[in-house]
Amino acid sequence: MTRRLVAATLLALATCWTVVGSSAASTIGTGARTATTCLSVAFTPDRVWDVASTRLAALAAPATTFPFGTTGDGAYLRTSAYSWTSGFYPASLWLMYGKTRDPRWLARARSFTDRLLPVATWTGTHDLGFMIGVPMRLGAALDPSGNRQQRYREAIISAADSLAKRWNRQVGAVKSGDYGGKWGLIIDSAMNAPLLIEAARSVDSKHGKSLERKGLQHMKTLAANLVRSDGSTIHRMAFNAKTGQPLGPLFGQGLSEASTWARGQAWAIHGFTDAYTFTHDPGMLDAALNTANYWIEQVPAGCVPAWDLDVDSPTAPRDTSAAAIAADALVNLGKADPDPDRGAQYSAYGSATRAALTAPRWVPDGAGRGVLRGQSYNIPAVAREGSYVWGDFYLLESLAETG
Repeated sequence: MTRRLVAATLLALATCWTVVGSSAASTIGTGARTATTCLSVAFTPDRVWDVASTRLAALAAPATTFPFGTTGDGAYLRTSAYSWTSGFYPASLWLMYGKTRDPRWLARARSFTDRLLPVATWTGTHDLGFMIGVPMRLGAALDPSGNRQQRYREAIISAADSLAKRWNRQVGAVKSGDYGGKWGLIIDSAMNAPLLIEAARSVDSKHGKSLERKGLQHMKTLAANLVRSDGSTIHRMAFNAKTGQPLGPLFGQGLSEASTWARGQAWAIHGFTDAYTFTHDPGMLDAALNTANYWIEQVPAGCVPAWDLDVDSPTAPRDTSAAAIAADALVNLGKADPDPDRGAQYSAYGSATRAALTAPRWVPDGAGRGVLRGQSYNIPAVAREGSYVWGDFYLLESLAETG
């Protein structure tokens, strides 16, 4: 455990949900490399739920498409069910139902979730953990209908079988995609492969063992090849599909092949934590701790980083979605860590960060589209902040833990 983690934790605990820092974008903390925005705010989860209630309800129409998000003040974009982001809005609807038990939220959640069911058999993507796993898991937990709960659990199994069809034995991983004509993995897949492990708990022994073996091996392949020795992560890595040998990093959504894309680092913390929670494999705990510690060394508690952790410009776009994912992951890691003292420190850091994200700067009152502002999508392509469904979901999920 680094001294910086202990210091950040003590600060978070001492402020009792108030995050102390500068209101301006700056590089904060000894050794922190990324430009961070840190705010002095009170924790206001109820206000965020109120904002989310209005804005999520407004996005329910047209019901034939799925909300995606908007960059700056541009048009609000929507997608089909076959977008990698399609599961996040239904998942947020389930969180609203879990918070309120209002039948209107239940009806909306069911409507959007049911339209995702056919996607579970699609083998054309590795993102089924996002598209199917996230909303179906919540539906299975929250829907009062036993028949619907079973339907959602069956969709998770079907999606796991679809992912398994993308398995490459030589690489030891589920294929993410072709990048520059090369067989590739991306760190985002840390959020999808645990679906295989989750589904394994619900099927017969032979089938389940095969799914769990593939899911865990995929995560080990990521840990061995996309996590650097200091705990930072590579976004994309090419492999020789016939021999399984890594060919080297590929440019993705980060600053460069050698940098650390902020959201990718957050995906890694969350994914390895999920994998450890499912399996209690010590290698998964090591990977979760390693990637979590790197984040904490770069981003002080309660702060929002630049879109890449190697960017130190105070005017660079932030990424609140990365902060929200990391906050949710660190709270989860704190619960799963077998060392209770260390776990409490991770939980405190995550809690301080999610508290900061409730600030009006990031979740403004009044009219608007989407919940969480200051998110980044793909800065190399569109160098502006926006509001997107994935950041909305992970902020709400982290707040749901507080009741």
